[in-house]
Amino acid sequence: MTYFLSKSVAFVLAASSLVGILRAQSNPDQTQYMRWGVQSVAVYESGALIQRSSRVSIDESGRAAITIGGLAEDIDAKSIQIALPLDWGLSGHSFQISKDPEAMESAMKQLNELDIEVKSTERTRAMREALLAVYAEELTMIQANRKVGGAESLLVEDLTDLANFWRNRVKELEYLMLELRMELRDIKDELKVFSDERQEVLNLLHAVEGQITLRIVGPANSAGTIEIGYIAEDAFWKTAYDAEVHNDGTVAMKRFAHVVQKTGVDWNDLPIQFFAGNPLESLLPPKRMPLELSLVRSSGSKNGIDWPLSKTSQHSVYADSPAEVLESNPIQEGAAVQRLVFTPSLPVRVSGDGTPERIPLETLNLKSDLTYLILPEYSDKSFQLASSADWNEAQLMEGAVQVVAGNAYRGVYDLTLPAPGDTLEIPLGQDGRVRSSRKRITERCSNSAFGSTKRTVQAFQISLVNQHNRTVNVRVMDRAPISKKSNMNVTVENLDGGIFDPTTGWITWEVTLAPSAQKFFSFSYTIEYPKKFVIQGL
Repeated sequence: MTYFLSKSVAFVLAASSLVGILRAQSNPDQTQYMRWGVQSVAVYESGALIQRSSRVSIDESGRAAITIGGLAEDIDAKSIQIALPLDWGLSGHSFQISKDPEAMESAMKQLNELDIEVKSTERTRAMREALLAVYAEELTMIQANRKVGGAESLLVEDLTDLANFWRNRVKELEYLMLELRMELRDIKDELKVFSDERQEVLNLLHAVEGQITLRIVGPANSAGTIEIGYIAEDAFWKTAYDAEVHNDGTVAMKRFAHVVQKTGVDWNDLPIQFFAGNPLESLLPPKRMPLELSLVRSSGSKNGIDWPLSKTSQHSVYADSPAEVLESNPIQEGAAVQRLVFTPSLPVRVSGDGTPERIPLETLNLKSDLTYLILPEYSDKSFQLASSADWNEAQLMEGAVQVVAGNAYRGVYDLTLPAPGDTLEIPLGQDGRVRSSRKRITERCSNSAFGSTKRTVQAFQISLVNQHNRTVNVRVMDRAPISKKSNMNVTVENLDGGIFDPTTGWITWEVTLAPSAQKFFSFSYTIEYPKKFVIQGL
């Protein structure tokens, strides 16, 4: 990946041998701590190239030592690149995981203020508890002296006054004690809030960040702009699509960037580009490896590429589900990657806490033909497909595709691109109005033996019906058995115009069905094998 910077600065690359990864616990006193803003971001399928810049001053001795903080912890130290003004030099630089001195100072101030609040509140609680104890003692004393004793008789008026006094005082004490208990509950809740806030501040005191320290030399009392770039490993993006299929066969492929980044810094309204492939993380050229090919057995798709399994509806990004988990897809070393670049036309905001964002990139219009795939052995319903031959020009990438056809959401599947020159097929789901049935033709089936050899003949009939009010193109695929054993022979016969692939065993018929039309196919195969064996898998 070529690193482009301003023409007014000189480009400086430090060799990887000079890069030290220090894990200091505080910022060195001799350096000036700074936070530089993010200027631009280039997101790759594994990692992101982040560029920052700021104006820096050199002192009267011709030197400057600065620590750039607020960076991600997972920076690839070997990827750090630095651009300096002309006549400036880099005497050294390092990357370290350390604490933010400004955040520590602020946290210590908050901690002291919280401790003062806690002490004041604890003092108030102690005073309220002491007063509650006094009220409780007085109430106990009054209750203990409720009886009037002695030989002296009291007048009725005196007894009434005494009873009123006891009653009013007890009532007053109960109210006062109730108010104190309610206040103590509020104080307890307040202390709980202080405890939670204090724990958050303590977490800030222990928090660390990535830091890059630069030591600069240059003309005394000069000032200039320095630019740095580095690879943050905890960021990536994946391609996602919304495929809107119209009745005329046109497919509007809306491309999205599904991006995740955990650098701790939000990307708000920044120039962001999305690149296919991996960033160049070393000064050394990559290892030149031979391109080796291999063959795997296909399950019988027309273009030799198998479809992956469809996703369930819970993975749809229409449903704002936090359960969906995205993972990066690292590019293997030496893999051939088409270098594509996508620039969003709208302002981009990506949270730095790992929240997935879905960013629209562009809309691609593909010409396609609506066809139907029928697999009678698996289902009596057909599978509708949108087949496109000009997909190469759209520069598609593999990714999740949400299909919308007939104003209805059909589901999600993983797009796997066919080989160049083959047809791209977008599945639209099942259609019950183009149906099929498959049955065994018993009168043509037989089992026999001659000598040491057994022979079995199996025959099947397939029927199709088009219940649409329009003509449809249908591809029917059924299979005959194949054998890798030298003592077992399979012969396919009576294909009714079908094409047999002896490598995969699939038989294909291409037909056009008029409205309400019905059509029949049949095929048979003969298997010969040693008499002492029994066939498995038939």
